[in-house]
Amino acid sequence: MSIAGRFSRLVTSPIKHHVYVSRSSDVALNLSIEHYLFQRSHPASTVLFLYVNKPCIVIGTNQNPWFEVNHALTRRNAASLDSFSQRDEPVPKDEIRVIRRRSGGGTVFHDLGNVNFSVIFPLVDKIVNYKHAEMVVRAIRKTNPRARVNHRHDIVLDPGPLLDESDWPDSHDTRRTAYAFDNGELEPRKISGSAGKASGPRGLHHGTCLLASPNLASISKYLCSPAAPFLVTKAAPSTPSPVANIISQDTPKPTTSMLQQQIIDAFIQMYNIDTTKLSLPHESDTALQNNKHCATGTLDHTLLEIPEIRSGCTEIQSPEWLYEQKREFTLSSHPSNAHPTLPDWFPPSARIHLVIKSGLITSSSISLSRHPSIAASEAVKFNAVLQNTRIIKLDSFRRLLDEGVSVDGAKQRRDIYRVGAWLDWMLLGHEVDVRMANK
Repeated sequence: MSIAGRFSRLVTSPIKHHVYVSRSSDVALNLSIEHYLFQRSHPASTVLFLYVNKPCIVIGTNQNPWFEVNHALTRRNAASLDSFSQRDEPVPKDEIRVIRRRSGGGTVFHDLGNVNFSVIFPLVDKIVNYKHAEMVVRAIRKTNPRARVNHRHDIVLDPGPLLDESDWPDSHDTRRTAYAFDNGELEPRKISGSAGKASGPRGLHHGTCLLASPNLASISKYLCSPAAPFLVTKAAPSTPSPVANIISQDTPKPTTSMLQQQIIDAFIQMYNIDTTKLSLPHESDTALQNNKHCATGTLDHTLLEIPEIRSGCTEIQSPEWLYEQKREFTLSSHPSNAHPTLPDWFPPSARIHLVIKSGLITSSSISLSRHPSIAASEAVKFNAVLQNTRIIKLDSFRRLLDEGVSVDGAKQRRDIYRVGAWLDWMLLGHEVDVRMANK
């Protein structure tokens, strides 16, 4: 029997506990394996799945990618990022991938210094239990004793000085540490964000662990969209938090595989799993194994032989899945609820307002003139070109408007160029040639 066939049989079997580690760093494959485990694992089983991804950005299922991500930055050469790899993988040369996962929560940045965990479990009273964040804290504390779970089920590091011994909490308390919450200058730093979902009898809790990301200084840049101030959306926004790595100058320096092993140990201890005659997963182990109580093994691209995983991989990599979700939003150069700063080259008399739903421009109002009657006439012309346009099918707003909107005079033609360039920047992630925009 093939590895994929045996994996499918193990997952659906009544074996109570499962531990799997992915050897792939492909975010689409790993999220699709996770989704397969969530949908197909036995209702009474509890599954731990661990993986590490190449640099990518993962948004929540209820989020707006234009609001969350700096697309212009993701399209630059990803080789500008620093590399952290114990897998002898090359630094990526292509753009940083943006993927929409199937669970809620906020937007996160993954790289090869970040360990991802996922626990799938029987659902009790239709409530997702975040107790597995406490399990992960127990593992992290083998490296950094400052780790704890906060009120949002995130894992943070307390940066303050060591407390008096009389104020130390019980060593099993995962909500408090022996360190002060802050040091007068720094607030707790997040090292792990998590999200959950529930469906039928199954719950899922997954999250990140910033072990040794070399890109901490870059994360906020990638997760700061220049379009966000100009958008009005009901999509769930992320909650920005200061972040840190688990590893510091004062801690041991475990590898990602070592942290994975520590999380596996904490999982086994938490559920008192009998691992007799089992070799637990590690990087060089490709075998799937099981006894009466536990199934374990390492996973890779061979699981694409499973139709559900292959189709799931195709789906979440598609631009339709990422951009054509049903929530409506508006993009306005002059939003009524705020006064964001426009670039110097933006035409001072221009006004832009687009209504977008399912990635489709359902209506638009664009004008260049200050005179109401002329502006109204211009809006009709622009709307005739833009209405019912699918954004993912566009190469350039600038080219579309230049070819589709007829105007008289060099100034109006220049203003159309600038309006198109601004829309390219906001919605397509094209960086603006300022010299051309200023001509």
